Amino acid sequence: MDASITNGSIWESESVKRPFFLNLFTTSKKQSKKIATPHIIAEKCNGILLGKFNIKSLIFSTDMALIENNDSDAVLAVYPFTPSSKIMKSLIDFADKPVICGVGGGLTQGKVSLEMAIAAESMGAAAVIVNQPFKNKDIEAIKRKVNIPIISSVSIKEFSFRDRVNAGVDVFHVTGGSNTASIVEHIKYAAPCYPIIATGGKTIVNIQSSIHSGADAIVLTPPSSGELFKSIMKQYRTGYNKLKNSLNQFN
Repeated sequence: MDASITNGSIWESESVKRPFFLNLFTTSKKQSKKIATPHIIAEKCNGILLGKFNIKSLIFSTDMALIENNDSDAVLAVYPFTPSSKIMKSLIDFADKPVICGVGGGLTQGKVSLEMAIAAESMGAAAVIVNQPFKNKDIEAIKRKVNIPIISSVSIKEFSFRDRVNAGVDVFHVTGGSNTASIVEHIKYAAPCYPIIATGGKTIVNIQSSIHSGADAIVLTPPSSGELFKSIMKQYRTGYNKLKNSLNQFN
């Protein structure tokens, strides 16, 4: 399906649109990824080091088709269910880029999270990530058992960032919605020199704001497969009608 992706202002602003009939009847020998990340991220972000990789952009998804067709530097594999070693292994084996695995939050903590973190490292995860409600004592337990980085998501300023650092967190991930930029600035004061990933929002302006505030890498949420199909089928219908009208002119 080579139709141009136009869902969402981030993706739309960066996509290079080709005429529908050119997409339909020609094949490029070298095609870029269908869901390309905004160029500003690679140009302006400093990046965070995960092993030998300098990560500037991350796709927030567990959808293999979306991961395969996106050019981000890494995958953020977090979902609102109990962490699954089967999902971890599938994504790590499949992706041609580093994978960060969610291992706990409000529902999953303690022994289960520790086991998931150990499993993630053994499978080749680049890092593990825990959500804001995760207990510091459980972070300490993971830190004693794994050597890969631990990332902590935060969504508010009223949070003890120093306690997180003391527990063993290596990177902060800011998911503060419209407050993301101000939280990034606050962390730069509360925990100087600590790497920060920030959720990118839906516009280039949001991304620019997060980067300007000090984010070292940006997380992007791609359009869903359903949204992409809606856009593609709309273009197909439009192209079919144009073709039909053109043929009718010769009848």
